Formats: sequence, C-alpha cells, structure tokens
Amino acid sequence: MKKLIFTVAVLAAMVTVACSTEKRAEDEGAALKAKIENCTNPDSMKIYVKQAQEYADKLVKEGKDDAANAFMDEVVPAVQAKDPVAAASFAELQAKEAVDSLAAAAKDKAQEVSDSVSAKVSDAKDAVKDAAAAAKDKTAEAAGAVKDKAANAAAAAKEKTANAVKEGADKLKDAISK
Repeated sequence: MKKLIFTVAVLAAMVTVACSTEKRAEDEGAALKAKIENCTNPDSMKIYVKQAQEYADKLVKEGKDDAANAFMDEVVPAVQAKDPVAAASFAELQAKEAVDSLAAAAKDKAQEVSDSVSAKVSDAKDAVKDAAAAAKDKTAEAAGAVKDKAANAAAAAKEKTANAVKEGADKLKDAISK
C-alpha cells in the first residue's frame, strides 16, 4: 500500500513539474518581450536583445521552430520601435543563423548524396564481381564440356583406328592365305 501511495505521489510531482516547465518557458519569452518593450537604456536593450536571441536559439535546439519564429515575430517589432540599431543587429543575427542553417542543411544533403553514390558504386562493384564469377564458372563449364567431347572424340578415333587396323590385318591374312 505504501508503495502505491508513493508511486502516485511521484507521478503527481512529475506532472506538476512538467506543466510548470512549459509555463516557465512561455513566461520567459513573455518576460523578455516585456523587458524589451519597457526598456529605455540602449545598453540594457542590447543585453535584452542578446537574451531574446539566446532564447530563440534554445527553442530551435529543442525542436520548437514554430515557437521560435512566433517569438521572433513578436519581439522584432518591439525592438525596432525602441532601438532601430539593435533591431538591425538582431536582424543581422537572424540572417547569419539562417545562412548557417542553410549551409548545415546543404552539407547534410551533400553527405547524403555522397553516401548514396558510395553505396551505388559499391553495389556496381559487387555486381561486376558477381558477373565475372558467373562468367568464370560458365567458361570452366564450357572448357570441361570441350575437354569431355575431345576425350570422347579421341577415344572414338582410337577405336575406329584400331578397328581399321584389325580389318586391314584380317584382309591381309585372308589375302596371304589364299
């Protein structure tokens, strides 16, 4: 009974923590946006912009691309309204990340193509080896068949020659005996 109660208590604690973590993530984005909207100091604005960028990066790393884009769509206008210079650096960071993301995607695609080509080349090499082995086997079979036919032909020729010699000898004997 104690184990059951303990298990239920642990599950309840896990559910509470999981729900509060999502709420904290949402609160963090909203808090950053509120800080940016209420900021009057340019130096603080740069820090808040950097924090917003780090938060967006964190969302992307967690696989929440849509949430990161939605956050950026909300924050960029607030930054532009307060400090156009910071907004430009913010946009520059976004552009750099987009280029880096595209470069990484291109690199991944190139690796996939390279792996695919390597696999195809390997398959082709295996097919050529298999065809060569099959041709070698057929050549060996054909050579064996030719060798057998040649041996049979030689035996038949030997037998015919022996029969012809015997017939010739018999005819010679008959001719001498007469």
